[in-house]
Amino acid sequence: MAKIRHIAIFSDDPERLAEFYVGVFGMEVRGQSVDGAVWMTDGYMDIALLKRTSELAPEGVHHFGITIEPDEKEGVYRRLKEHDAWVMKPPPGRPYVEDAAKDADGNKFDISTSAVKAEGGRVEMKDEARMGALEKA
Repeated sequence: MAKIRHIAIFSDDPERLAEFYVGVFGMEVRGQSVDGAVWMTDGYMDIALLKRTSELAPEGVHHFGITIEPDEKEGVYRRLKEHDAWVMKPPPGRPYVEDAAKDADGNKFDISTSAVKAEGGRVEMKDEARMGALEKA
């Protein structure tokens, strides 16, 4: 069954925001990206603190992420199409999202078949091959 497993928050200072959630709630930092994003968890829900890259983008909650089982993917995508949902490939550099979509009210959400994978403070990027191809271009 599909589960909401992450929330993404835009911030001008993700490290400062992470210190807040660690200090107040005891959350655990799972990894950090070279561009300053921080991934943390409460043990169930992940929070992606993303560096705001444009003053036009408001700070605060940006999107949420739904993790589905791999065997659910075909049916979920069929139902998205049946509901005329807007589905797209996310921009490169997103560590664990496979696609993004918008619901009937225009709320953005990510779709993935696995949660964030972090080891030794490094976040595994699902799209490393796509990132490499873009760097060569």
